[in-house]
Formats: sequence, C-alpha cells, structure tokens
Amino acid sequence: MAVPEGSYPAPPPTVRFDVISQAFQLLQQQMGQWVLLILVYLVAAGLAILVLSFIPLVGSLLGGVPAMILVGGAYKAALKQMRGGTVAVSDLFDVGDVVGQLIVVGILVGLGTSIAALFCVLPAFVVGGLWMFAVPLVVDRGMDGVAAMRESWNALRREWVMAAVFYLVVGLIAAVGGLLCGIGLLFTLPIVILATTLLYRDFFPEHEAPSEPGVPPVAF
Repeated sequence: MAVPEGSYPAPPPTVRFDVISQAFQLLQQQMGQWVLLILVYLVAAGLAILVLSFIPLVGSLLGGVPAMILVGGAYKAALKQMRGGTVAVSDLFDVGDVVGQLIVVGILVGLGTSIAALFCVLPAFVVGGLWMFAVPLVVDRGMDGVAAMRESWNALRREWVMAAVFYLVVGLIAAVGGLLCGIGLLFTLPIVILATTLLYRDFFPEHEAPSEPGVPPVAF
C-alpha cells in the first residue's frame, strides 16, 4: 500500500552546530542593540555580585541569582528577535512574571552542575547541556522551574553527548570573549544566547506543547 505524499513523520530534532554561524548572522542584524544589552547585563550582574558579597554566609550562594534572572531577559530578547522584533535593554528586566522560576532554575542548575563537577569536569558539561533549555522554557512558556528542567532533560537525553559538546563549545566561545579584557563578551555572549535559542526552537517549535513523542518522560 502506497504511503500518501507528505505523511512520513518528521525526523526528531538533533543538536546541530550551524546555529552558531546563524547566531552570528542574527547578531550582525542588531549588533548595536545586543552590545548595549550585554553591557548593561555585565554591569548589573557585577554590581549585584559585589553587593551580595558583603552579606555573610548566604552572599556567595546568592551571587549568581541576579545574573540568572538577567540571563532570562537575554533569552527573551533572543526570542523577540526571532519573531521579528527589535532587541532592547528593557528586555533584560521584562521577566517579572517568571522571576521566581528563574531563581529556582538558577539555584538547581548551579547545584546540579557543581555536584556533577565533583566527579569530574565532563559530567558537569553533560548535566549543563541537558538542562540548557530550562531558562528558555521558563521565559518562553512560563513553565515552572522544575518542570522546565525536566522538559529540557527529556528533550535532549537522546542527544546527551552532542548536547554536552555543544554546551562546551558555546562555553569556550564565551570564554574567548572573557580573555580579551572582557570586551569580547559584548560579542560572544549574544552568540551563545542566540545559538542556544535557535537550537531550543528546533526542539520546541513555536506554539507547540513541549513533549518528546515516543520517549517516556523522566520524572524528577
């Protein structure tokens, strides 16, 4: 029996690295806006870490929380650009409705990767790679932080090796920017954010409920 044309199921998404070059093209389209956004992000996150460092005991634990909230705003800006919008510094702070969930993700992902790093550096990249869609899921779909981590894990666990490699590669891209007196971060961080968002959109297309057909979800 002939199969009707167009009835074949779409292949499952895979981790691809050409999103990095595509991210660079997107950056070029709104270079000025992204440079200004990242500059404000670095200043705001740095000041928050400095202020919190004066708080005994909990200051060091909470230092990364403001940065995670602002990262959520950066992902929101990336999603906005992909929908045809213009990136603005105000996007960084347009996450008031999901601040609590971003804090949850920031704390849990930080703890998870830190624990994984105790066993070796490689497991930290595996865990970080499997959870790299958690923040986009929170800001894009308003998901609960734990649920977003679970969805990200389920979506990428078939591709866990490539997800870890991708996470390592974008981390190296960011690190190169940090070596150039920090100025390079103004250009490398947008590439990391945009590349991850492009990959996220492959796995979670617009207006599609997050799920992975044919694979039982992991409950945690």
